[in-house]
Amino acid sequence: MSLYELDISWAASADELRQLRWELLGCDQVRGVFLTGREETVAVLFDGDRDQFEEWRRSIQLPATA
Repeated sequence: MSLYELDISWAASADELRQLRWELLGCDQVRGVFLTGREETVAVLFDGDRDQFEEWRRSIQLPATA
């Protein structure tokens, strides 16, 4: 298991925060989520390698809106 930082700045609305919560709860490889000193970042205890984490991170991140 490894600890990775997850940028959550994209989750600005209540619906996006709700989606993020469900994504974190629904991933079998996420073993824990911890607050960091930065408001837009959480630490994720992930049971997988960096490539697996990056693939999962990309799958949950909403596209930026203009």
